Amino acid sequence: MPPGITSAAYQVTFEAIDPLYILNDSVGPYRDGQVMPSGTLPPITVAALTAGGLQTLTENVDDSAMGDEADAMGTASSPRKLQVSGMWAGRLSQIGQSDWLVFPVRGGRTFTVVTQGLDARGAPTETKAMPSIGVWDALDTAEAPALCAAPGMNGLATGETWLRVGTHGDDLIRVGIADQRGDGRPDFPYQGWVLYADTVFPARLPAAGGPIVIHGMGFRMADTVRVGGAPAEVVSVSPNEITAIAPPAGPGASGSVDVEVDDLPAFHAAAIVTGGVSYNAGVGDALTLLTAPTGTIPVSAPVPFTVMALGSDLTPAGGVTVLYTVTSGTAELGCGQRVCAVTASGDGCATMNVTATDKNWSTVTASLTNGSSVQAQFAGGTPPVLAAITPQQSVAAGAVLVWNVQAMVLSNGIAAAGQSVTWEPGASGFAVQNGTVQSDAAGIATQTLTVGPLAAGQLASIDACLNGTSQCVKFVAFGAHPEYARLEAVSGTTQSFAVGGVPAAVVMRLLDTDGNPMAGGTVTLYQALYAWAPPCGPHSVCGPSNRMATESETASSGLDGTVTFMPATMAGVATNLVGMAASGDAATLAVVVEQHP
Repeated sequence: MPPGITSAAYQVTFEAIDPLYILNDSVGPYRDGQVMPSGTLPPITVAALTAGGLQTLTENVDDSAMGDEADAMGTASSPRKLQVSGMWAGRLSQIGQSDWLVFPVRGGRTFTVVTQGLDARGAPTETKAMPSIGVWDALDTAEAPALCAAPGMNGLATGETWLRVGTHGDDLIRVGIADQRGDGRPDFPYQGWVLYADTVFPARLPAAGGPIVIHGMGFRMADTVRVGGAPAEVVSVSPNEITAIAPPAGPGASGSVDVEVDDLPAFHAAAIVTGGVSYNAGVGDALTLLTAPTGTIPVSAPVPFTVMALGSDLTPAGGVTVLYTVTSGTAELGCGQRVCAVTASGDGCATMNVTATDKNWSTVTASLTNGSSVQAQFAGGTPPVLAAITPQQSVAAGAVLVWNVQAMVLSNGIAAAGQSVTWEPGASGFAVQNGTVQSDAAGIATQTLTVGPLAAGQLASIDACLNGTSQCVKFVAFGAHPEYARLEAVSGTTQSFAVGGVPAAVVMRLLDTDGNPMAGGTVTLYQALYAWAPPCGPHSVCGPSNRMATESETASSGLDGTVTFMPATMAGVATNLVGMAASGDAATLAVVVEQHP
C-alpha cells in the first residue's frame, strides 16, 4: 500500500474465458471448447482490507432463469418417442446427462439426424452445449456399442452436429444425444430433427415423369428433391409430406431410381429412398398369369389374355406397361398389330384379347420392360367338351391332404349328365379313390384325390379323360415352400367388445410365394392374456399390465388356405389379448382382442 495508508477497498470483477483456449491450452475440463456464461456476474467490493488481511468471498449465482432442470428427457433404457414432425428440443441440464429418442424406419432408407446447440435466446451457438450423436438398434441393450456416431460440431452450420445412417431392413432406431465434454448445465438447450423419407407414391411413373408424394418427417421449407439424380420441382412442403413433380426419365432410362430429399447444403442433411420410384417396371416387378388361352380354342373367337404385374413385395404394380407380342404363329391381337402395349390398371391387371385364326399353334408373350414375361400357347379348333373347374392347388411341401376336384362335361355348350370321366390312377403325387365317376345332372363329375407328400418346388399332375377318349383335362398340385409362406387376415384379428360379449373366431389365410392359397401349411398362434388397462397418454410411460395366462395352438390350413382359431378370454374379466400368428421362416400376423369394462 502507499505510505501512510493502512487499509483500502478493492473491487473483484469477472469475465468469460477466451473461447480460443482449447486442446492443449484448455482451462479445466473444456478441452473441446469453452462455454460462454449466460448473463454477467456483478462485481464484488471488498472494503477496508488491511495489509496481510484475508477475506473469503462468497458469490451466490441465481440460475432460476436458465430453465427447469427436470426437463422431460429419455433414457437409454426408456427412450422417448420421436414426435411425428421429426423435430424436438431438449436440455442437457445436468452433468453427464443424455437424451434418448426412438422411432421406426423401413429398410433401404438413408436418414440424417441433426442437432444444434442453442444459447439463452434460442439462437444457434457454438459456445454452449456440444451435442454428439449416437445411433443404436432399439432392440440392443443400453450397454451395447453404438452402430454409428458423430462428434459434436462436425457440421458447417452454427452449433450443428449431423449423422447420416443407412438401413438394411425394417427396424426400430434409438438415438442418443450427449454433451461431448460430458458436461451439463441449465443453459445447455439444443434442438434436433430427423430428416427421413419413408414412402413415395405412386411407386411407378411413365417415362414423362409426373407428380409424386413423399411421406416422412423432418421436412423443411427449404428442402429440395432429386429423382434419379435429376432435380424435381417441389410444389409443397409440410413436416411430414412433400409434393413434387418428377422429371422425365433420361434417354433410354427405365427401372427403379432413388428419391432424395436434401436440406440446405450447410446442414449435410439428406433422406434417400433407395429405388423409391421407377420409370415403368422397376427392379423386382414381375408378371403372374391370371387367365390365358391354352390348348385348343375356337377359331375367330377372341379370348382374354390377362396378367397381373406385382412388385417385389407382392403388391400390385399399377401403371406399368405390359407388351403383348405374337412371338410365333398366326394369332391376332385385339389392337390389330403383332405388338400391343397395355398400361396396367391400379390393381396391376392388364388384358388383351387374342384370336386364333387357324388350326396352327401360336405363342403370345406378355412382358414388362425389365424382361419379366409369361406366355400363352394355343391353336384353333373345336372347343373342348371337358373342362376342369378346380384345375390347380397349392400344397405345402411334405403335407398330405384330400382334394375334391370337379370336371364339367359339355355337349354343344350344354351340361351333359351320365358321362364317364376317368382319372388316371398311379399318377405321381396322387392317389385316386375311385378311378371313374359319372357326371351329374349339372354335368359335373366329382373325384376325391389324395395329394402328397410333395417336395418343395415339385409339380404333380393327373389327367381326367372323357369316355376313354383323348378329350382330357389336367389337375395340377404345386409343392409350395412352407418356409416362404405369408399370412393375411380374413376376419377377427382385431376385436373390441364389452365384458360378457363373445369373441369372434380369428380367421387368417396362408398364401404361397405366388399369392395362391396354400393347403396343408402349419400356423401357430401364440396368445398372451393381460389384465385390461386403459390406453395411456401419448407422452406417458405405460406401466406393464399383469399377465394372466399364455397359450399356443397349432393348426393346418384348408384347401382355401384358411386357418381358424378361437381367441383366449376369461368369462366376466376385462382383458387385453395380444397374439402373434407365425408360419414358415418369417410370416407373422398380429392379433389384438380387447374385452373392456
